[in-house]
Amino acid sequence: MDQGMGRVMAALKESGVDGQTLVIFFSDNGGCGSASSAAARQAFKEGKPPGGKDSYILCGPGWATAQSSPFRRYKTWTYEGGISTPMIARWPGRIKPDTITTAVGHVVDLMPTLLDVSGAGYPSRFGGKEILPMEGTSLKPLLFGGANRREHEQGWYLYGSRAYRSGKWKIVWGVTAKRWELYDMEADRGDS
Repeated sequence: MDQGMGRVMAALKESGVDGQTLVIFFSDNGGCGSASSAAARQAFKEGKPPGGKDSYILCGPGWATAQSSPFRRYKTWTYEGGISTPMIARWPGRIKPDTITTAVGHVVDLMPTLLDVSGAGYPSRFGGKEILPMEGTSLKPLLFGGANRREHEQGWYLYGSRAYRSGKWKIVWGVTAKRWELYDMEADRGDS
């Protein structure tokens, strides 16, 4: 665990609010397949470790594929290796430890989830002006071991790669394949 995160978790426990605090950790999507730059290679030669705060070494396509494994491709692709992100939620006494769900969520679900678990409401107006409706769906039922909530329909487009997912079905247009590919995500989570 990152030292900073470890300190945060220790501070929550020491202050006595550990059991009252939902901690959500998630990562960026996909390994970075860009070729390493001359500056990054020089930083590595100087002993600066990859990923340190003073270096950013791009690993290239081979290592990006390994980083995104078991999913296909990596960042900038609309296959699972380029769009999937892990998420870990911890809330002692409320979320059962060592449980896993394969349900699909999205970053737009974070605000509805946090409002739901805190009991806060979402305003319809602010400063006399109407506010856009909130997007997303609360993940609270999933966090507490409940039934799956409404499935999202999601779409992606980046650098010519496209994908759309509805329920268990996902269709992908890869820029190198130059054709549509249909995947049953329950049978083939890795787009293989």
